[in-house]
Amino acid sequence: MKKTSTLLKLAGLWLLLLFFSVGCTVSQQSASQDKEAIEAVMAQQSQAWNKGDLEAFMEPYWHSDSLVFIGKNGLTYGWEKTLQNYQKGYPNPEAMGKLTFTLLKTDRLGPDALFVVGKWHLARSIGDLQGHFSLVFRKIAGKWKIVADHSS
Repeated sequence: MKKTSTLLKLAGLWLLLLFFSVGCTVSQQSASQDKEAIEAVMAQQSQAWNKGDLEAFMEPYWHSDSLVFIGKNGLTYGWEKTLQNYQKGYPNPEAMGKLTFTLLKTDRLGPDALFVVGKWHLARSIGDLQGHFSLVFRKIAGKWKIVADHSS
């Protein structure tokens, strides 16, 4: 009886470890897939920017009045106002230049929220610009959307 009880405890521990390791593997796969999805979003954004298409560049932003953008001029709320600020600040291809992103860090804030930190660089004939950004992404209707952007 004692031998059977010990075997059952060992089997239970083994099953617990198996479920834990499977859960960790699934979580790691999900984190990896989410990071790849964010990298794809950022690549799409730089491609749209480099074509001079600011509306396509803005597609990953949350199309809401609650979107918040923090830049050198302070806070901007809303998708439309953020687009208008980009249009005003980058009125032509010469001002826009060629955009590249370097992602430095991606952290999970929750099941449907990510915090992303990186660098941006604009190669321009009128003088390069560069800086850093932090983004909060939320999964909305199955797609990763930028709900907050702090770029400097």
